[in-house]
Amino acid sequence: MLEEADIMNIVVKKNFRNQGIGYQLLKSLIQLTKEKNLHTLTLEVMEENYPAIHLYKNFAFKQIGIRKNYYQNKNALIMKLEI
Repeated sequence: MLEEADIMNIVVKKNFRNQGIGYQLLKSLIQLTKEKNLHTLTLEVMEENYPAIHLYKNFAFKQIGIRKNYYQNKNALIMKLEI
């Protein structure tokens, strides 16, 4: 457990989306994870949040599971990045 980090929320205000802010936030979180000598980074994302899923896959996150009805009748994908 001490070698893992979980991302709870990454949010970019609608007016500022598609400007690379989410990319930079995630890049910084991954760098911080490396600096802290952690080996895995996990997150949950609504299965219909295609822009976020695309971003995570660009950083090599892999889907490792699903949580049924996690977001008020919407499923969450569990994703993991091996550092």
